[in-house]
Amino acid sequence: MMEPCAMAKILYFNIPGYGHVNATLPVVAELTRRGHEVIYYCGTDFQGAIESAGGIFRPYPIADLDSRMIVRISRHLANVSSYLLKSARTLAPFAIAEIEREQPDLVMYDAVTIWGRIAAAVTGTPSIASYTVMVNEGRKIEIGCRKMAVFAATAIPKLPGLAIHRRALIKAYGEDIMHAPLFPSKAQKNIEFILPSFQPESQFVDDSFVQVGPSIDPALRQEAPWQPLDTALSQVLISLGTVNNRNTHFYRTAFAAFADYPAQFILSAGKLVDMDQIGAVPGNFLVKESVPQLQVLQQSAAFITHGGMNSVQEGLYYGVPLVVVPQQMEQFINGKRVAELGAGVLLDKGDGLTPEQLRSALDTVLTMPSYTQAARALGQEGQAAGGYVRAADEIEAFLGRVSKQFIEEHAGKIRVLSGYLLD
Repeated sequence: MMEPCAMAKILYFNIPGYGHVNATLPVVAELTRRGHEVIYYCGTDFQGAIESAGGIFRPYPIADLDSRMIVRISRHLANVSSYLLKSARTLAPFAIAEIEREQPDLVMYDAVTIWGRIAAAVTGTPSIASYTVMVNEGRKIEIGCRKMAVFAATAIPKLPGLAIHRRALIKAYGEDIMHAPLFPSKAQKNIEFILPSFQPESQFVDDSFVQVGPSIDPALRQEAPWQPLDTALSQVLISLGTVNNRNTHFYRTAFAAFADYPAQFILSAGKLVDMDQIGAVPGNFLVKESVPQLQVLQQSAAFITHGGMNSVQEGLYYGVPLVVVPQQMEQFINGKRVAELGAGVLLDKGDGLTPEQLRSALDTVLTMPSYTQAARALGQEGQAAGGYVRAADEIEAFLGRVSKQFIEEHAGKIRVLSGYLLD
């Protein structure tokens, strides 16, 4: 740990998405443990988790900005961009007013919370952006004609609205602040909560970026106690995350694929799934509304996942090879990166996924040692990267540099004032 710095007041602006919030909570806990004050702006459904981490919770003045809204818009990137730009027209003035009232030493914001970037720039407050996804800006990604057609079909209708919101923000705050790219919104310092090797080369990623690895503290996750299963069989976790867990077709496919497979499957199905629509549960499946993912991963031989970055990073952190079954574009990109690193298989079949394909993919990662070896190597890298402790160190180091720069720039005024006071 670096030398302690003076207690700082930090304002943190985030969106109410589980993948975006979970990674920041251990950092908040570490910063408050070191004596800093963290005022955290988010949706009300995260109030308990933020306060448990030691943060001071403040709600946004938009009633529907909660995890349910993020779930609804997350299926298509164009919907996310449109909603966040629209929200920024309300939240940027709000954030500016909060900064002027609180007079923080530092503003932190998730890289998609454009209002955090605007407010920090307008008020001249030092800023750090946090990234829970890899940066793909300036990187060519092969996605195929079918995905491009789907993306275009959802994005084109949103373009007029996006243009209207962006023009309004430019008019209010100027081109210098509203320059591209908006998503992600780079700050003076940028912290990525991903495995260092997971971030591909990008023109956008410069010396202001640091990859601290997954930010994981099981004590803060408030997971229910988990009794390890008494079985000699390999355990396989299956989860489609919080956004896509109503995909009953996938669950039926998994039952058909693995009903006679020599493994114990743990399926996290979510609260909204009608189990009557899925059919009979095979004897080698344990189906729960939710499971303590961090605990289960530590006992798993493989993880069949939708490919959300939170799940991908957690699986690899514990050295578990992945079968990625993406449900949307971002997850496809994550799965493609997993496959490039040799730590899993990307199974991009959509609703056309067959039991045979799913079974074959799991066979591959369980029987070919290279997948487990690659996953474990990435896990070791992630644990060595420092996680939330390193993130707190980087934040304190940045605060120290900002303070030193301020003193150097105002040294003359400080000497004059000191002489006046001592005269």
